Amino acid sequence: MKMVELDQLNLTVSELIELAERDTLIIRKADGTEFVLSAVDDFSAEVEALSQNQEFMEFLAERSQSPNRVSLEEARKRLGISPSHPSM
Repeated sequence: MKMVELDQLNLTVSELIELAERDTLIIRKADGTEFVLSAVDDFSAEVEALSQNQEFMEFLAERSQSPNRVSLEEARKRLGISPSHPSM
């Protein structure tokens, strides 16, 4: 991740995008406001879209309160998988 101070550098949007193709940028304005500029892949776009979906977020909130949850340790025990299993 690279910091770009806009008050110190005079970059065009194209130049910022070129930099963001190589590394995620934190862009800071003179007043201290910060922004992130990063290349988007399909997974990132899907995460962003789902995070804006109120129905999906409510579904996740409900699921997180389920009394039927088990810890990773309990799941391993039930499946007979040791923590040092090579596929872990």
